[in-house]
Amino acid sequence: MLRFDEHDVVIPVVVIIELEAKRSHPELGYFARNALRLLDDLRISHGRLDATMPVGELGGTLRVELNHIDTSVLPTGFQLGDNDTRILAVARSLSNEGSDVVLVSKDLPMRVKASAVGLMAEEYRAELVVETGFTGMAEIDVAVTDIDQLYEDSVIDLDVARDLACHTGLVLIS
Repeated sequence: MLRFDEHDVVIPVVVIIELEAKRSHPELGYFARNALRLLDDLRISHGRLDATMPVGELGGTLRVELNHIDTSVLPTGFQLGDNDTRILAVARSLSNEGSDVVLVSKDLPMRVKASAVGLMAEEYRAELVVETGFTGMAEIDVAVTDIDQLYEDSVIDLDVARDLACHTGLVLIS
């Protein structure tokens, strides 16, 4: 959300609903919870998420879009009532109002649908953006007894590691 520097990021409210549904997912839950926490931090610091707020230092903005949900702006075959339809309706409505819209998603079918309704679409490629955020690795301070147990049993259960993303590499420091 904050990686788009000078761009205006619009998050359809249905995306928040999708994030909420993924909070307990074994692999995606970590990222969904982080995104929701970030949105909550922005809410606390800016008051409202549906009002455009500045993000970053290059003039970018972010807002949650509550309107533009009328699916009649889409061709009949795309008026399905699912979350993808709602996201496409927001993007198409903003485009119809003159905004320069690019739908950014990791979801290949969503990018194809966006193109089919006349929207520009790009793959979200976070690996091309340098950030100090999640790297796939985490360092955890542990007691010497924890290290000893790991060597003895070849496995260790650490409460502090339970909320990490699936397959996170760990560096244990004692």
